[in-house]
Amino acid sequence: MRAVYYASHGDPDVLQLGNLPVPEPAPDQVLVQIAAAGVNPIDRRLRGGELQEYISRTFPVVPGWDLAGRIVAVGEEVTGWHVGDDVLGLAFTWSIQHGSYAEYTPIDASALAVKPTELSFTEAAALPLVSLTAWQSLAEFGELKRGQTAFIQAGAGGLGSVAIPMAKHLGATVYTTARPENFEYLRSRGADHIIDYTSVDYETEIRKCEPEGVDLVLESLLGEGIAEAAIRLAKTGGVVVFMNNEPPDIPDIAERQIKTKFLHHRTDGRMLAELVALYRDGLLPLPQIEVLPLDAAADAHRRSESGRTRGKLVLAVQDLN
Repeated sequence: MRAVYYASHGDPDVLQLGNLPVPEPAPDQVLVQIAAAGVNPIDRRLRGGELQEYISRTFPVVPGWDLAGRIVAVGEEVTGWHVGDDVLGLAFTWSIQHGSYAEYTPIDASALAVKPTELSFTEAAALPLVSLTAWQSLAEFGELKRGQTAFIQAGAGGLGSVAIPMAKHLGATVYTTARPENFEYLRSRGADHIIDYTSVDYETEIRKCEPEGVDLVLESLLGEGIAEAAIRLAKTGGVVVFMNNEPPDIPDIAERQIKTKFLHHRTDGRMLAELVALYRDGLLPLPQIEVLPLDAAADAHRRSESGRTRGKLVLAVQDLN
């Protein structure tokens, strides 16, 4: 099968396009013929050698967790799924080897949802990781409610692009950061207050409108002082969810009873199916999607590393229509 893979950690140039054996599904998995694969920041972080204390590697590694495609084989313990079913899912594992930047990959049956006919394969492939992460952060852990306030960092990125509409769907007032060229896009996502982080201090600007802080902070950035600022921006008794680091070790968290967590997304096919239904029915807008060919995976990683992508990048793997 055609696949993009890396045989050692490094910059995007370690990604190779070549042929690998088709993997076999485990008894509780299905084998999916992949039409499209979503690109996420975690893909290039793992490629670069990060998070080895959490996630092991078996080289060569095919990157990618987001996928949409068609089931071509079913493990002996799997029920409810059949060869020929069109699906989307999150092929997450704590030991990576067989990812979604390939023509075929195995995935746990419990991580799948039916792909609605109303969504294309590329649209479906853009949704699993960011949708599950955003919902588990905002609705499940954060318990965001109507009338509350949320600060969603980096609104134009893949996570922000789906988290903002979800927060609005839950009834919150949303603050976010972006460059001016993304303001119109974020207004279309439902953002109420957009802060140009290149010209003003976002913490100061939010405090002008919310002197006591916001109910929930979704922090996806890394950098000096960013984690501490997220805690300061939360109300007493509020929630801060970190995407890329553990909460800072500061007394303010306990003193102000802030609920905080380094949230690892959880695969959940049933939850994914419920979220996909919201996209299908127009209750959540799809993120902006740019489609690249599979052989442009290295370029997709470079663009992800630039921090200036808008919405989701998706790799077209093969035509299944």
